Amino acid sequence: MTKRPEPYSATVMAILALVFCAWALFTLPIQGAVILVVASVLGWSGWIAFSYTRPVKSRKVIAIYLCAVGFQLIHMAEEYTGGFPHEIVELFDSPRDWPENEFLLVFVFGFGALYFFAGAGALYRIRVANFFLWWYALGAGLLNGIAHFVFPIIKGGYFPGLYTAAGHLVMSGLLIYFLVKENRRLKAADQASEPLLVR
Repeated sequence: MTKRPEPYSATVMAILALVFCAWALFTLPIQGAVILVVASVLGWSGWIAFSYTRPVKSRKVIAIYLCAVGFQLIHMAEEYTGGFPHEIVELFDSPRDWPENEFLLVFVFGFGALYFFAGAGALYRIRVANFFLWWYALGAGLLNGIAHFVFPIIKGGYFPGLYTAAGHLVMSGLLIYFLVKENRRLKAADQASEPLLVR
């Protein structure tokens, strides 16, 4: 039988995700915060369902993830030059401001560093690092990409991040496909290595 993993990583990441979601809900414009909350729930759920018991082993999957993170930085450059924090506040007439320096420090530099540290951790099959692979795949990639096609419809014109949103959908789709495929491969390998039960 496959050995069950320790439960502590899942608990710690759930607590950290809750703290992050609470911070987002109490400080950011509510529409942006809701996207981050949904991204956290999706990321944690994907991680638990597919990569928690069997952390990613394939370097191909990690390479795709790192390419996706590199693309995320390109996307955020478009957001920054287009004034995304100010535009989202204006779009939804939010009473909360979103200072550009906070956007840069937290979401570009902070998360950017965290994404690359997670890539390094994933090379060594560190369980917590795999959470961030799913955070990008389902949250920062898929959900964010979809949102960037919705914002221009609401505004009735260009919204910062639109030009690179399709790339998000492509990169996240590739990453999701290979993460699920990797899970199936590792599961099959585990089952093949289990000794036959003697009746």
